[in-house]
Amino acid sequence: MKANNHEQVVSADELQILLNLEEEISIMYPLYSHFQLLKANPKEDGYKLKVLQGEMDFPDFEEFPTYSDFMECLLSAGIIDYENREEFEDKLKVYQNLKKKAYFCPDTNIVYHCFLTNSGIKDVLLVDTIKEEIEASLNFKYSPQQLAELKKNAKYQQFLLDEFINRRMKKSRLACIAMAEYREVRKYAIEIEGAEKSTNDKEANDLIIVKTLRRFEKERAALPILLTADRQMADLCELEGVEYFLFSLPHAIDAKECSSNGMLSLIYNLAMVFGVIRLNSVVIFGEFRGKKSIDELKLRFLDGKLFERFNRHLRICRRLMKLGIET
Repeated sequence: MKANNHEQVVSADELQILLNLEEEISIMYPLYSHFQLLKANPKEDGYKLKVLQGEMDFPDFEEFPTYSDFMECLLSAGIIDYENREEFEDKLKVYQNLKKKAYFCPDTNIVYHCFLTNSGIKDVLLVDTIKEEIEASLNFKYSPQQLAELKKNAKYQQFLLDEFINRRMKKSRLACIAMAEYREVRKYAIEIEGAEKSTNDKEANDLIIVKTLRRFEKERAALPILLTADRQMADLCELEGVEYFLFSLPHAIDAKECSSNGMLSLIYNLAMVFGVIRLNSVVIFGEFRGKKSIDELKLRFLDGKLFERFNRHLRICRRLMKLGIET
């Protein structure tokens, strides 16, 4: 296959330049034939969305994206929400009027869903066990044998998987999103040490998080509230006498619109979790050879004219950013 020289490595924010050049957006997964995930049309304050794939449409191959992955990309982009979000908002008002200071502590899955940055909650408690769990998932890489197996199941545009040589597997790409969320929340949260050292056992770590919150409540005379979407974690809180709120994951994707920021987050999330997506005539790699930071994406343009237009705007934007002038 002839090499494509129409490539550019960009930050997630610089995707906005590409979106500004497209009138309509079609996002597909290029390793399956005609697998269009969604369509989006710009409107005054964001985008109208039409989701085109349901749960039964996703093939069941290990390491390939699932319907659950798709749903969680929309959830962490703030486009869809937990089913009982309104119930949480009602509880939030109660917690904020208590005499005891309330702190909200996410468990690991809530960090993966980027709930705290999407909700704007600032009274946050972080148990460092969560960071250690995320870090433990960061560096799983594909072996040549695993890539050969992926190519067998892809059946379509297998050459795109050449970018994954010795690069992060799906669980590690998911952990990258969670780590970026953790670092952002850490800027304003109280971070506390776990009651015990973290382990490789998820259930043991869950218990450490709950015990840490119980200790915090005794020592600080404050009210820590664990936020979780895991029934077992909620059961542990019941047993240990720790306040919690159990979120319900959406059963079906009901996404009709999103903000401009939501669209940027969604494209980044899909590229990271799926590994590679295609937006109109541009292939977007979330994982690729030579990737240096979590924030980077590689764009491969199949339309040379669009590539030239994009590069022109990108050069202007980067010059302005160097001067400290925001575009």
